[in-house]
Amino acid sequence: MKLNKKIKDRIDNYFQNITAEELCSVAVNKYKFKENIDIDIDNQSFDIVEKNYYASNTDNSMDVNSINSMPLAA
Repeated sequence: MKLNKKIKDRIDNYFQNITAEELCSVAVNKYKFKENIDIDIDNQSFDIVEKNYYASNTDNSMDVNSINSMPLAA
């Protein structure tokens, strides 16, 4: 499913305004992710991950408010 710009912006805003601790709490408590607390990360080195952005050259969004723009399921 392609997302329109408004929904993409809302998703981006959500992840820009949530801390790692809050996101972990949502994943574990709401979506029942399993938390592995037996991993020892003290005195370990980690690589810094850089941000990558995807930008499409075409607008593939759909107007979900119009029945004519929605594909029909078989």
